[in-house]
Amino acid sequence: MEDYYQLKVYSRIHKLQNNIAIGSMPPHALVIEDAPEYLSDVLRFFSSKKTIKEAEVYLSENTNLSSKEINLLLNDLMENEIIVKSNYDPNNRYSRHSLYYEMIDTNAGDAQKILAEKTVGLVGMGGIGSNVAMNLAAAGVGKLIFSDGDTIEISNLTRQYLYKENQVGQSKVESAKKQLQLLNSEIELIPVCESISGEELFDNHFSECDFVVLSADSPFFIHEWINNAALKYGFSYSNAGYIETYGAIGPLVIPGETACYECYKDKGDLYQFSDNKAELSVNLNESFQAPSYGPLNAMVSSIQANEVIRFLLGLKTKTSGKRLLINSENYKIHEEKYEKKNNCLCSDIKCKYPSVVSVSNSEKQLHEVYIEERESDSFNSILLDKTMSKLVKMNKGETKILDIGCATGEQALHFANKGAKVTAVDISNDMLKVLDKKANNINAGSVKTVLGNIESIEINDKFNYILCNNILDYLPEINNTLRKLNALLENEGTLIITIPHPIKDGGGWRKEYYNGKWNYEEFILKDYFNEGSIEKSREDKNGETVIKSIKTYHRTTETYFNSFSDAGFKIVSLLEPQPISRVSETHPILFEKCSRIPYFQVFVLKKEDRYAI
Repeated sequence: MEDYYQLKVYSRIHKLQNNIAIGSMPPHALVIEDAPEYLSDVLRFFSSKKTIKEAEVYLSENTNLSSKEINLLLNDLMENEIIVKSNYDPNNRYSRHSLYYEMIDTNAGDAQKILAEKTVGLVGMGGIGSNVAMNLAAAGVGKLIFSDGDTIEISNLTRQYLYKENQVGQSKVESAKKQLQLLNSEIELIPVCESISGEELFDNHFSECDFVVLSADSPFFIHEWINNAALKYGFSYSNAGYIETYGAIGPLVIPGETACYECYKDKGDLYQFSDNKAELSVNLNESFQAPSYGPLNAMVSSIQANEVIRFLLGLKTKTSGKRLLINSENYKIHEEKYEKKNNCLCSDIKCKYPSVVSVSNSEKQLHEVYIEERESDSFNSILLDKTMSKLVKMNKGETKILDIGCATGEQALHFANKGAKVTAVDISNDMLKVLDKKANNINAGSVKTVLGNIESIEINDKFNYILCNNILDYLPEINNTLRKLNALLENEGTLIITIPHPIKDGGGWRKEYYNGKWNYEEFILKDYFNEGSIEKSREDKNGETVIKSIKTYHRTTETYFNSFSDAGFKIVSLLEPQPISRVSETHPILFEKCSRIPYFQVFVLKKEDRYAI
């Protein structure tokens, strides 16, 4: 049977003067500039299902294209996924969900089959649980098991949209079953008319679940009970609810992969005062009633339902190992991240769904981060590379450069391609392998790689330029190293040293996560004059911490200045590179940080006359 092709049903297409705009938002949007006149008619032709043979006939009759040009056009349309094989059935109950799945590059047919085979439990059928249940039932999750021992009250109806006025006084779970069956008669619904009083509820009713949503916050030990059951049976679970005017989603706990409740339970505000469970479990306000607000309830429920569906489909979940807090007054979203404890029982659990975890908790090594980011997504690339290029002048004859701490070789390769003879030194064999592979394409000069640190390696040569990039802050003592560099430098040579700016390393950012990104509120300078060993973290281009602890040594500018002088150098210039404005568009997080405080100092040094040989 011949395949049918069609424009993506969800794509808006507009002819705007000589251009054709397809889609509205990245990554789906594209613009065909200076499109040929016939293309808009061709696209309109594919608004409905067509075979390739039908398209060939249409194009031969309505354009002046040759047979070869027609084939090229159709191949281009298919390769760029402007036209795709059509499986869209508007009469299928899940058809609109199918379009959404296709937009996020998930096979719609497979997605619906997966959901139909899954079992989700809901503990609590109040404002959160009942609305999550509606979303999951509508999405076609095959089996829902839901528990609650309460009856419907009139005050519930402000947020528990599943229930109606004529059901006030009736069992929540029995009423929910009736309403959900009216919504989707194809799924299995199992009500459990029982209030939670112990771990037995999970043993008896939820042990076969793929996922459980907990939207109850009492009794006090409920979080321990569900966590113990999750570790025992292997199901994943998430918490959803409110904290005063904040909506709370997560953390999503995946046994064997993310932190479990035992890993993070002492992070709560009350635990700073006491870890006595008897004290923590007693609320002196015996008339306490948590406020509930319909719009906030709907937001929390929808996000939680989306996380459940994404988890079941093996897609990335935002709340894995973290909790989102949504401010209902200004919609700022804050993140709380939880790390696994090495000695926790969950460390010995084998993950039941290892393929669905999008982010591993294992910390990357510095060389791994460098290899991933150095070329275009680092402070080095946006601040130092162009600065170094301006400072190094090629000699008419041979220019010899020693690049210490060369990493993956961006600067070494840059100068080699200008004709320099570069000796590149680094302590990481992995990074030197990357450099060696790139060096095969050098056009003019050469690169020789040396594995080792500058303190111990032997180099029998002298250089016109020595580049020492962000190395000295890793050394506990720098005077001997500086004297060694002096000996390796030609009399008229130049030593260029870059260091993390002492102001940056003397403080840190106060940042908050909201509106989908990290926001750097203020830089706090703490201990500028306190020299010595420090520990700092490393973030990626999005502000996410990828290395929690790196040991370096903090020194003041005065200390560096005196050390250079003692080693026989004079300072020709001191630079504090700033980013160009375009970086605010390509790397907004990096720009926000390095446009407000200096991130590097660059010292340009020459030998003092008395040290010239």
